[in-house]
Amino acid sequence: MTNKLATLTALAALALSPAVALAQSPTAPETTPPAATEPTTPPAAPAPAEKMPTPPATTTVAPTTPKFVESQASGQMLSSDLVGTDVVTSNDEKLGDISDILFEKDGKAVAAIIDVGGFLGIGAKPVAVSFDSLTMAPTDSGQKIVVAMSKDDLNNAPQFKTLDETRAASNTPSQ
Repeated sequence: MTNKLATLTALAALALSPAVALAQSPTAPETTPPAATEPTTPPAAPAPAEKMPTPPATTTVAPTTPKFVESQASGQMLSSDLVGTDVVTSNDEKLGDISDILFEKDGKAVAAIIDVGGFLGIGAKPVAVSFDSLTMAPTDSGQKIVVAMSKDDLNNAPQFKTLDETRAASNTPSQ
């Protein structure tokens, strides 16, 4: 029991050590910049030549400083505000609702995934619509999204497939 407790305590200390190292206060900036030096690479254990990666040409990566946003601005929305929101035509005909948001790697929102057709969510087809085609409209009970398309346009649009669905379809043997 004592051995187990000592092991768990040591693991907890190791897990917290990066957080403690990051929590240290920054040092005061120097008044004169340090002299330029060539970056050095610490010696590593030799590996077989076929497994050794080719080192990049003297490239150094500067650490990035985290950026934080303290509060939501009046022109910003949360994805939780959008998911489940009704999507309607300009004539206020309900087309479906937003089921998901598609993002780029850089965090830019690309499209809203709208579930169209079906009945009570059963048999609905996901369609990705660019945010350029959507307009927010306030309502008494919150908001709705107006799309500049007809019901037929969305019903005839190609079904949106996730990356996993696309990969699964390409791995399926043809018959």
